Amino acid sequence: MRDKRTTIFSVLLAATLAATVAPTPSASATSFAEERFKPSVTYELSVTDAERDAIHAEVEALAGRVTSARAGDGTYDPLSLMGAMLDGSSYDSISRGGTAATAYPFPVSNTTANQNEYDRKVAKLAWVVKLATDLGFPVVVQRQPDKYVYAEIGDPDAPEMVMALSHLDSPTASVSQAQLARWRDADGNLGTPGAYHSPYVQDGWVYGAGIQDDSGPTLATLVAAKALLEAGLPLDRRIRIVMGIYEDGGPGTPSTTNTATFQSIPYNSNPSFYDNWAYKNLNREEMPIAAYTSDSRFPVIVGNSGSVTPSVSMSLSADSTKAFRLTGATAGVTLREGDPTLKDIAYGSTTQIASRAIFTLDVAGVGSTERDRFVAAITAAATTKGWLPAAPRTTPKVQTTITGDSLTLEINTDVAMEMPTPQYGKNAVVWGMFLLSKGLGGLGTTAADMQLKKAADGIADLFFRDGVEGEAYIGKYMGIPANLLRNPSNGTPNLTFALMGGINSETPTSFYTDASGSLSMPMYVRSMHVTAADSGQATAAVTAAFQAKGFTIGNLGSPVGAGLYVTHDNPLTALQFGSYQASINRNPQEFADPYSLRDVVYPQGTTGGTLASSFRNKMTAFGAVIPGNERWWHTANERMKVDSAVQMTKIMADGMLEMARYSGPAGAKFMWASIPGLNADRADLDLLDVTIGTYKDASATVGTSQLGNQALLGATSFNIPMWNGRGNSTPTASAFALGHAPGGVYLPLTDTEYLNSTYVAPMRLEFKVERPDHMSDAAWAKFVAGGYGAFQFNILVGDTVVPLAVPAGQSADKYFSSRISANNPDAIYLSVNLAITDAPYTGVQPVLADSKTDLYTVNPTYLASNPDPFPGRGAIEQRGFFLFGDGQKNAEFSSPDAVYVTVANAVTDAKPSAVVKKLKGNKNELTITVKQTHIDGAESPVTATFTIDNNAAGTYTVGDYKVYVDTKGNTQVRSIYIV
Repeated sequence: MRDKRTTIFSVLLAATLAATVAPTPSASATSFAEERFKPSVTYELSVTDAERDAIHAEVEALAGRVTSARAGDGTYDPLSLMGAMLDGSSYDSISRGGTAATAYPFPVSNTTANQNEYDRKVAKLAWVVKLATDLGFPVVVQRQPDKYVYAEIGDPDAPEMVMALSHLDSPTASVSQAQLARWRDADGNLGTPGAYHSPYVQDGWVYGAGIQDDSGPTLATLVAAKALLEAGLPLDRRIRIVMGIYEDGGPGTPSTTNTATFQSIPYNSNPSFYDNWAYKNLNREEMPIAAYTSDSRFPVIVGNSGSVTPSVSMSLSADSTKAFRLTGATAGVTLREGDPTLKDIAYGSTTQIASRAIFTLDVAGVGSTERDRFVAAITAAATTKGWLPAAPRTTPKVQTTITGDSLTLEINTDVAMEMPTPQYGKNAVVWGMFLLSKGLGGLGTTAADMQLKKAADGIADLFFRDGVEGEAYIGKYMGIPANLLRNPSNGTPNLTFALMGGINSETPTSFYTDASGSLSMPMYVRSMHVTAADSGQATAAVTAAFQAKGFTIGNLGSPVGAGLYVTHDNPLTALQFGSYQASINRNPQEFADPYSLRDVVYPQGTTGGTLASSFRNKMTAFGAVIPGNERWWHTANERMKVDSAVQMTKIMADGMLEMARYSGPAGAKFMWASIPGLNADRADLDLLDVTIGTYKDASATVGTSQLGNQALLGATSFNIPMWNGRGNSTPTASAFALGHAPGGVYLPLTDTEYLNSTYVAPMRLEFKVERPDHMSDAAWAKFVAGGYGAFQFNILVGDTVVPLAVPAGQSADKYFSSRISANNPDAIYLSVNLAITDAPYTGVQPVLADSKTDLYTVNPTYLASNPDPFPGRGAIEQRGFFLFGDGQKNAEFSSPDAVYVTVANAVTDAKPSAVVKKLKGNKNELTITVKQTHIDGAESPVTATFTIDNNAAGTYTVGDYKVYVDTKGNTQVRSIYIV
């Protein structure tokens, strides 16, 4: 249903600023005795428990769970989550490369080498368009048949948009000749032609290329938005789901010059990802205020980490003549009974942590008593940890076997874990070292001086102290100062340690050489440190900690330079992290696996790029892998648990709704306007550092002296720096810190164009005014209709109030607007058009200017010989703006002390009451009070007293009111009302 429109012109009621920065305790513990670390940047969530329940119920209704199905067999609902994932993965959308044309519409090539890339991608995108349309999305857009599709929900007049941008393709890594031989079809046959795009559901898993990376998660974002559409919950911003199809390869991105032959984009530069180029450059689509891509991990990925890969070594040669000496040690991917494809996860990348470990010891000359004591100590420790006994029909987590003079200890953690998230635990080598420490310790003096025991004790103490993993893998027990373990703003681990990572074969990898007695384990260290000094201090402590345990460790260097999608203090991270926690906390039983890891899960970096890298400070990676779950990607037999697919869709929907609500009192639509002498080309969200925390509550700045008899409906202040270029890169924290200085992320103050021009940011600033609790239905309807007087916009410059008044003879509708959302009748959005210049303040000037909100601009040279393919885009409209300088020329757009909106503080409700007091003789005293409630909630009583003869019944004048009083007897008021 279209939103109801009114003719009111004005702005919004101040909402509570949800993103706050407040110091909190910085403990970094996971044990029950210690307080959990709390990031200093927090976010006040708006989604209520009841709303979350409603969202989750809609997702369940759309889940389409099936126990067994094959794509196209008719046993599932194609308009469900499972149906979309099965049908989507039945299209061969592997990105096999090729080239794109150098002229509009830049079609992707069809060749034998890329197996007709264009045709394959066109087919899948056509299916996506039909899916979104059949699901009932009111807006479904595709500009070119071989490029992205987006669907959108929400009020089309909402000035801001939040977005999920992900990809529908898969990489060639999963369909190499070796991988194709590993793919199993639904019947378990190996090497069946086309098995990778013949998806199926079996034993609680859904299989198929792209199910995990990233067709499945991308379609889950669409289903999440559908759930929100069905739930009909209030939102302030539009929600856009963008589905690209070339993230894992595909055509080469056309050059900036080639792009410019069609689309004119000031200060242009090309994103590295083709989907981002198509969205941002080719079609110059609207930029989101906040966004995520589903192509990584929960709870939120803030950027790309740096890395080093030292080895942790110790010589065990001194044990060569001792009983229980180590003769072999290997590590690989865990075994799981009844799951022959689990081993294939190792071929997806080199990022598996050892989830299986096999230690072989020489027990020649050792009597049965000592052998039994050793095994008993290991069994007791494993039982205490819950690793034994094994459940029926499962692979035991711990097994000890003795064959002749050889004792084997094998650990299978049951969950394959990837290297970027070692803090989630289940490292089989660490488990094994812990058990060896217990087993050797049970032998008393027999093994007290063994190097193997020293190594086992050392690893157990560094990574498994008190039998707990978790934060041990971020260096908790390595002597790193507590304040350097995590970023104080968002909790991102500064370092993670994946001991014995890099498993990339189903054949276990050796990490012990018997001939030389050398124990050597690769340790993949990921860094998100902000400064070299912090990194140096932390890594020096790590080196010292390993050396103190008798290990030799390779050079850790100073791994600084992590690229950030968003700054560590961006409230978007706090929003998504808080939303993730609220999702799993709402129903711990339903989210049992992620709930069990809640104490060690924080935002973090990733080891590979994502589409978020081209949306500076506005996009993170949010999903799809839930902490503790296996991540299948770039490999044969790619899959995801059905339960995980439903869980991630719920988490995505919760986060999407949270992003779509104002965190402060206002939002804004930036636009272009032709104002003489001013450069509006930088008034583009891609060139402005605007976040969901930009518009701050300034209601406290507007005092009673400025208000007079007006009611304050909303006030905001903001500061918006200009980027040095379009948001197509991932700067470091140090680059953010430099700001406008050389090497910084913001426009240098020495830039030639900056010095020779004055920039202007035309915007439609919108305030959200929510219905006060005290306001009746009738009063709210009158308020919305403007019945209590005209709304007035003002700016506060120092102590001076400057009303924003429309010049005589001009239409207010050009300067002001309003909207009422169809799904939130208890809010009205009031807007004013401002044009803020990066210049000194010299007063306010109303101006009329040609303007556009869609920045699409076709190169005139192209139009000279070609029709405009989208003639409805980039439309020019005359708008009125209040033009003023922001105070100084500093490559930033700043508000005055406040921009605010008021209305006459009229009475919205009046309730009479009366008291009769008996006087001497036949007289009574009647006191009538009318309690008046104003728009701002203030109360002002009007009282009148009358002396009457006996019966008080009748009509009385009290101020401006006629009040009728009915009595029972002479002194008891029976009823009273305003006539």
